[in-house]
Amino acid sequence: MVEEVKMGLELQELHRRFWHREPADRLLVGESREGIFFLQPFLELGVKAGPLPRESVPEPAAFIEPYFRKTLRGDPLDGDLYWVLKPPRALPWMEAMVGCGVHVSVSAKAMTAVAPKEVPDLTSLDLDSNGWLRLMTSFTQNLAAHFGGRYPVGQTLMRGPSDMLAALLGLSFYTELCDNPMALKVLARQCTKIWIEVLQTQFRHIPMFRGGHVAGPMGVWAPGPVAVYQEDAAGFISESMYREVFWECDLAIANAFPFSLLHLHSASLHILKAVLEIPSLTAVNVVVDPVGPTLTDLLPDLRRIQAAGKALHLHGNLSVEDVQFVRSNLSVDGLCLSLVRDV
Repeated sequence: MVEEVKMGLELQELHRRFWHREPADRLLVGESREGIFFLQPFLELGVKAGPLPRESVPEPAAFIEPYFRKTLRGDPLDGDLYWVLKPPRALPWMEAMVGCGVHVSVSAKAMTAVAPKEVPDLTSLDLDSNGWLRLMTSFTQNLAAHFGGRYPVGQTLMRGPSDMLAALLGLSFYTELCDNPMALKVLARQCTKIWIEVLQTQFRHIPMFRGGHVAGPMGVWAPGPVAVYQEDAAGFISESMYREVFWECDLAIANAFPFSLLHLHSASLHILKAVLEIPSLTAVNVVVDPVGPTLTDLLPDLRRIQAAGKALHLHGNLSVEDVQFVRSNLSVDGLCLSLVRDV
């Protein structure tokens, strides 16, 4: 039997204070125990390169021993942060739910979404019968049955409305933004509604952990449900386009849950000003990309996030010197560092 993890009140209180940006005596620091896209367990279970229909995804129970229990190693804590048991991040869940195909690339160690020949009518999408949502829920239920209460079970990677549309439309996503922004805005609202309903469905099956929930891939415990979302595709459009088409989407997601964290990349913070104007957004995650601005270059934006009253979650392949730089130049209130290490 797996032993229950012991969590001191001091650490739990630091996690709680992170979301509220309350005074803390130190920042939260943790280190990832696994790589980014996690394709390996699928390959070990017999998944081949090429198209991956939903029926060819191994049953959730098949992942328990070779992946979840092996990665858990009896203790979910990595420093101050949690590794959360969640439906496999490798699958492009949201893209598949709205009609994209799934392609396995062994060389890229990832799965990618493939745009359909025709964009489906999202208003007629029946989530109750959606096979990909049923599979996600089956993973969540299976994990809750095996680990719930003793270990954190939570949200998997769920790409946001701009990413869903970019996958659905392919390269025409960018031309449609210029030629038909109002039509794209309607599609974005439909994707947002789907996104919210999917996560609400998952929270009906995700058990509470220590009286709250852990923020999916980000590892921070909160005293209530947390929405973790991203808009990577929005990083390739102008701030004005983001405001016109996607800002209200991100506002709607933040409004739908007690706590929220929006993931951005350091190389695409030109939309940050608009993001910080989302009043209900609790936290901002910034990935420090290996190519792009240095931490020194990013410092004004990181301080801007904190000045806006948002918690700041930084992650990347940060050196000891980087960590010291952050400690010396940012407030520890509402500050978290997740040190990414591929394995």
